[in-house]
Amino acid sequence: MLMIIKFLIKFFRGWVSIINERKAQVAIEFMLMVSLAMVVMVMFMGVVLVLTHDYSEEKNINRLQDLGYALQSELILAAEVEPGYERTILIPEKAGDSEYSITCTAYDIVITYRGAEHLFAMPNITSGAFQKGNNKISKPNENSVIITNS
Repeated sequence: MLMIIKFLIKFFRGWVSIINERKAQVAIEFMLMVSLAMVVMVMFMGVVLVLTHDYSEEKNINRLQDLGYALQSELILAAEVEPGYERTILIPEKAGDSEYSITCTAYDIVITYRGAEHLFAMPNITSGAFQKGNNKISKPNENSVIITNS
């Protein structure tokens, strides 16, 4: 009888240790799966962040190019119409949520954004320079288009 009791004790101890090992193995496997899921999620979020930033930058550049082409079109229109033309236009302080600068050279409108210059040709009879805020484009005579800041 004692022998049977010793055998049963050893037998159940074996099963208890196997059950404890299985619980540990399941816990380790669960932690590995959760860790793998976290790594995949962090990588996915990083890719989304980069793509969102690229899209935002592209959107700001497109806004500035649209602004440049609009200003260029206004100057070409002013150069082609009869003397007496006047128009006031508003140049925004920011492009979306980003800062930029606008200047004029002898023949170009220069819009600078994050170190990159975007050039837009102006008619040769243009004088003055654009600034942020209100600007007035006028054609007092046949040979000049004047930009003044309000």
